[in-house]
Amino acid sequence: MKKLWFSIAGLWLISVIYFLVYVNNPGLQTAVDANGGLSTLHAIMDLILLGGGFALIARLIYWMSHRH
Repeated sequence: MKKLWFSIAGLWLISVIYFLVYVNNPGLQTAVDANGGLSTLHAIMDLILLGGGFALIARLIYWMSHRH
């Protein structure tokens, strides 16, 4: 089960790095606006960022409330 959470955290970290690059790179922003494939990748990264963040926070709350 730990491998699953490490995978979720890894994908979430990759999406955070992607969005940090996206925010600071106007060329990437223009490319995403102009290209359907990059736009789809952007949407997937957004889902990973939001879903992964929610999952990690929910797991942290669960872990904190079920410690022995």
